[in-house]
Amino acid sequence: MYELLKRWEKANEKEPFMPDYSKNRVLALYKILINYTDEQHQISMQDILGYMEAEGHFCSEDSILRYIKQLRNELGVDVISSRGRNAQYFIGDRLLEKEEMRLIIDSVNASNFIEKSIATKMIDKLKSTMSIYDSEELDRNVLGINIAKAENRKILYNVNLIQEALNKGVQISFDYMGWNRNKKLVKKSDRRYNMNPWALICANDRYYLYGYDVKETQGVLYERHYRVDKLDNIILSEVSREGKSQFRSFNANTYVSRRMGMFSGREQAITVRIPENLVGAFIDQFGKRITITEETDGMLLVTFNAVASVILLGWIIGLKCAEVVAPENVREDIKALIQCNLNYYNEKN
Repeated sequence: MYELLKRWEKANEKEPFMPDYSKNRVLALYKILINYTDEQHQISMQDILGYMEAEGHFCSEDSILRYIKQLRNELGVDVISSRGRNAQYFIGDRLLEKEEMRLIIDSVNASNFIEKSIATKMIDKLKSTMSIYDSEELDRNVLGINIAKAENRKILYNVNLIQEALNKGVQISFDYMGWNRNKKLVKKSDRRYNMNPWALICANDRYYLYGYDVKETQGVLYERHYRVDKLDNIILSEVSREGKSQFRSFNANTYVSRRMGMFSGREQAITVRIPENLVGAFIDQFGKRITITEETDGMLLVTFNAVASVILLGWIIGLKCAEVVAPENVREDIKALIQCNLNYYNEKN
């Protein structure tokens, strides 16, 4: 409906072609065709007249035919009809096909960063562009997986503010939230976070704000990223953002693949000794840019760039047959992590 109204506004800029009462009737007819027809569910002229009457519009067949012509010729709506006295009518080409809609709805359902009530409203809006039959089929066949949906209902508001800052090219400040033992989002500290914002990144079913510190450290603006659903009280500054030269070389895919769980830190070249059956796990995580060399015993040495976060180290440990070979500091870190866990379980005994 919104798309049709936009087309109307554009057409009326050139020359008004329809009085308001006729416009209301055409809108009602469009809504009926959108909701009650598709290729498998076509309706007759008598059906249309009945639906129109139920909406409070008493029309003749000639009027309906004129409105259908206007939908086709002046508004570009794909109204398809058969020939003859018993002609059947339906909407053909839609903004999105059923299969495309299913993919989008699945994505919205599975996105952790979209709060449940917002996701429901979004899906309802999407389904309003479909026939009731396709909508009911989706309800039966699409199973929403909402294991850890975001609970910050401000996420859309946050995204709008961040987008405004990105468009204006200004710095921002905000409070950063974290979970407490009562399962409530509270401020992590009393300090305000300040940032040069440069991009929004969707990764690991979350939305992240990417950018740089406002102050240089050793001549460099450090990279930062924050979960958008944990931002609060965002304020746009009048100070222009910095970091343009650094952002030119930024690659979102590389940045995300090297930060398992989106943990921050210094990237390092890490080499791991693994059997061949584990190589797929490293390609899936870090892409094909990893280096693979074979040793004489058939084992592989895999080298990749990544932040050696505790999440990454735990992931490597979980592979069971993977040994960190280099660098030495990462090798020592993973040994210390294993020993720490052993000590913890031994103390419990």
